[in-house]
Amino acid sequence: MAGIAGFLFRYQKELMLGLTIGFLAAGIGTMFVYKYAKNKPELRKNLELQNEERNIFVNTKAGQSAFWVSYWYIFIAVILSYSLSISLQQFLIITLFFMPIVYFFLVFIYHKKY
Repeated sequence: MAGIAGFLFRYQKELMLGLTIGFLAAGIGTMFVYKYAKNKPELRKNLELQNEERNIFVNTKAGQSAFWVSYWYIFIAVILSYSLSISLQQFLIITLFFMPIVYFFLVFIYHKKY
C-alpha cells in the first residue's frame, strides 16, 4: 500500500518504496515460515507455542513497558532538544534502534521473571 500511495500520489516516493521493500521482505519471510511449518512438526510446535497464554502475557507486558520507556525517552529528548547537538534524522535513527532493543530486552527479562 505504501508503494502504491507513493507512486499514485507522488508523495515521498523513495520513502514509500523503502517501506514497501521492508514490509515485503518481512511478509514473504513469514509466508515461507508458515508454509515450511506445514511439513515440519517441530517448527509447527514452535509456532503454536507463540500463541501460548504465558507467551502472549509476556509479550504484552514487555510491549507495555517498552512503550513507556520509549515514551519517557522521547519526552526527555524533546526537553533536552535545545542542548542536544544532533539532527532530527540522527535522533530518529537512534530512536528506531532504541525502541526494539528495549522491547526485546524486556521480553528477555519477563521470560525469566514469569
